[in-house]
Amino acid sequence: MARFQYVILSRSKPGHEEDYIRWYSERHLADVCRIEGVVSGKLHRLALQKVYDLDAPQWTLMTIYELEGDDPQVVINAILAVSGTDVMPLSDALDKSGMIQAVGRQIAAVG
Repeated sequence: MARFQYVILSRSKPGHEEDYIRWYSERHLADVCRIEGVVSGKLHRLALQKVYDLDAPQWTLMTIYELEGDDPQVVINAILAVSGTDVMPLSDALDKSGMIQAVGRQIAAVG
């Protein structure tokens, strides 16, 4: 089976960053990692953001999930199917405007 990196750039609503980080680290990461095909998840606080030729928001968090399967869209669909339900509640602190989600498959590495 293929391995993919699922990267999400996100942020909280103004004034709710600590609530957002607490929900993400104490609840959401584990909820997502329970989905079949999600191998692991890591939450990072962004230390630097540089955007070229875009009117982009200032993201505060970057999450990197490792997915395993033949088609990453199948895993993402499974996540989306329960997102916002009792199985995977969302936080009121989440600001989805400008959120970026990207999936990639490694094609080269050094080190």
